[in-house]
Amino acid sequence: MLNGSRINKALISRKPVWIISCIALGFACIFGGCNARSRETHVASDLFVAQTESAATKRGENSDAWVRATTARPFDFPADHGSHEDYRIEWWYYTGNLQTEDDRHFGYQLTFFRTGLRRYPQSTSKWAIRNLYTAHFAISDIKNRRHLQAQRNSRGAIHQAGADQGNLHSWNGDWEVRTEKATHHLLAKSDRMSLQLRLDPTKRPIVHGEDGLSRKGPAEGNASFYYSLTNLKSEGAITIDGKEYRVTGESWMDHEFSTSFLEPGQLGWDWFAIQLDDKTEIMLYRMRREDGSSDPFSSGTFVDNAGNQTHLTADDFILEPVTHWNSKLSGGNYPVEWKVSIPQLKCHLRVTSRLPDQEMRTRETTGITYWEGAITLNGERDGKRVEGQGYLEMTGYVGQGLGSILE
Repeated sequence: MLNGSRINKALISRKPVWIISCIALGFACIFGGCNARSRETHVASDLFVAQTESAATKRGENSDAWVRATTARPFDFPADHGSHEDYRIEWWYYTGNLQTEDDRHFGYQLTFFRTGLRRYPQSTSKWAIRNLYTAHFAISDIKNRRHLQAQRNSRGAIHQAGADQGNLHSWNGDWEVRTEKATHHLLAKSDRMSLQLRLDPTKRPIVHGEDGLSRKGPAEGNASFYYSLTNLKSEGAITIDGKEYRVTGESWMDHEFSTSFLEPGQLGWDWFAIQLDDKTEIMLYRMRREDGSSDPFSSGTFVDNAGNQTHLTADDFILEPVTHWNSKLSGGNYPVEWKVSIPQLKCHLRVTSRLPDQEMRTRETTGITYWEGAITLNGERDGKRVEGQGYLEMTGYVGQGLGSILE
């Protein structure tokens, strides 16, 4: 799903008063890595450039304009797993449900974002900044009812972070995703947790929308190129507070690239990645408007057990919130239990979060708070009982409406 919560916005930070402080800060970031406050300073500067250039592009004043997604394009794998540098916004998004041999459950999220600052930097120096790279990492420890999270920003210079073209290798410091043949390798670690996984796809890539062109609104070019690997057999290890757990499970990968964003009046969205035990998968997203209605450009995809896909329009499914959870830290009031109905598939599901508090608070990177977490499902499809698991993302429940960002 084209995710406003994954788009970097300017953070408010104070400018250093003394020149010597500026020099010291620069050397610290170049040679020792930026702390949270210095990262915010750089992000504010870089994203001010991004916002300014976005406004100029809309006025037709910028010859450095990024390419927009206007018509369907053929996908070429594995090349399209790599970076698409002519588009301004891109991410590689991994989520999954994991368990140990003794049936202890975990959810995880690892996401790499690229936000273009200048399509053609004027400088050819290795210090020139073309992209800003952001990464979010979280593990939901279901037994202990805790949601651990980490985040980082890096400017795309001197190999601090990046994403290769033509093959999948995206990294931010020592966090990375890379492929060897068809296998995806994930690696991330923070002070309290780490993750090292091997993911093997069981189905071919699934393109969403109209041949991979996922429209987000009526304006020309307000769309993305969007595909998923809906079922990745997963195995590896996670570590929490120094204790390692060997895990297996299933993961989901989204890759999306575009130049557009949400339109005014679009507040946020609810996105579901569903994996059922009959070997079918469903992706749904409902974009919410400020007046409380569902946007007609909401959509989804059904994938049968052979890997064949069916496009779903906003009229093909119904999402009903049932139970809410209120965050004491942000004030966000999130639906953490849902009813999902897809009449044409005779599919009726109950969605329940594995853990109510899976809120992502990303002040040091995107500055946006959203909910991203592991879910379980039960119900029926085509007259048969089904169960499943997946991931749910909810944005626009806290703070600024996402349709106004970068406008």
